[in-house]
Amino acid sequence: MFGVDGAGTIGFATESFASRLDTTPARLAGTRFGAVVAPDSDDPLADVETLRGRPAGETRRCRAFVRRGEEPVAATFEFAATEGRQVVGTVRERTEQYRHLFEQSHDAIVLFEIVDRCPVVRAVNAAFVTTFGYGRSDIVGESLNEFIVPDERWNEATDYDRRTAAGKTNHAVVSRKTVDGRREFVYRGLTYTTADDRRYGFAIYSDVTDDRRRRRRLQVLHRVLRHNIRNDLSVVIGTADYIERASGEANHREAAARILTAAERIASISEQARAVEVALSNRSDRAIDAAEVVRSVVETYDGIRTTAPTAAPVTGGVAVYSAVENLVENAVAHTPEGTAVRVTVADEGDEWRIRIADEGPGIPAIERGAVFDDEDITTLSHGTGLGLWLARWVAESAGGALRYDRDDGWTVVTLVLPRADDSDDVLSPHSVEFDPNATY
Repeated sequence: MFGVDGAGTIGFATESFASRLDTTPARLAGTRFGAVVAPDSDDPLADVETLRGRPAGETRRCRAFVRRGEEPVAATFEFAATEGRQVVGTVRERTEQYRHLFEQSHDAIVLFEIVDRCPVVRAVNAAFVTTFGYGRSDIVGESLNEFIVPDERWNEATDYDRRTAAGKTNHAVVSRKTVDGRREFVYRGLTYTTADDRRYGFAIYSDVTDDRRRRRRLQVLHRVLRHNIRNDLSVVIGTADYIERASGEANHREAAARILTAAERIASISEQARAVEVALSNRSDRAIDAAEVVRSVVETYDGIRTTAPTAAPVTGGVAVYSAVENLVENAVAHTPEGTAVRVTVADEGDEWRIRIADEGPGIPAIERGAVFDDEDITTLSHGTGLGLWLARWVAESAGGALRYDRDDGWTVVTLVLPRADDSDDVLSPHSVEFDPNATY
């Protein structure tokens, strides 16, 4: 609590009020009340003057930013008239419950206010200062764009500002100027409106530069290697096939057949790698009908028993088709002739579970350990193909999981996928736009 006299001076202050301003009651006494309010903030003195001479107990409430070191803090003031001309007040920080999260986050965060359709900085956290190099005294009260937006990205930033001023959420990958040069960030802009119709928001910057650069380098390496392998394997396969057909020596034909088998196996893995790349480059948040996916996949096989509802909307996008296709293909390939394969789609509340069950011998422990149990990948325990890895990565990208079990002689691999929102536009594998080999 504190008191303001007729001259607008703080007459007294409690320890609790003074501590909120990182000072003491003795230092506050005799200070002009306006000195505790941050620059570019509304001045609560107008409410104080309104209460002078009003009946004791009458109150006014207002919002403003108070000074605390270099950091302005959003607060709510409540004033009450007393006998005579003194007004007493209390203050409550509006962001107290979020202040620790704001300060301790590793992401750079800006608290801004929309003024004349422009975001004006009201506070920044420590991570922002470290990342962009501007202290609070440098940037508070200024337009954020002037400090961190590269010249060629100005129009883009202005478009985001328009969306923010309209109360819309922004989410994009952007390039910004930092103390370490240009960096790439996932930018999220969130807004809210106060009771007095002032619009504030948070701009959150998560640095993804290293991850995006690493991904691009891997894509280049992956595509170059796959291209070279495919071209060279075409020569190997063609030559081996010629030797096998043309040679008059049985041992030569046998050797050529082994070369041909090995080369075709490598070619198959190369194609699986391409399928992984395509699948994981698609949007994992897009809804797709898992029931239709299952029916579409199993119709190319004979004898697979399927149980599925009319529809099962899940997240995961077109990559779900590739995941199911690989799991069914694995089950069929490793099941002795004449034994059963069953595929079911089950509703489990917030998720759908696609179970592929077969009566085969099961996945060897040395192969399944890395995929299902997160065991270390070694030269022996990595599996012979990419089908299971693809299914796991598709599930994880969608927020689901891939599980393995042995039950009464059955091998069961379960693809767990989150239920899609009923309002989502659900993609069907039978629609014209569906192409599992395209990126979306």
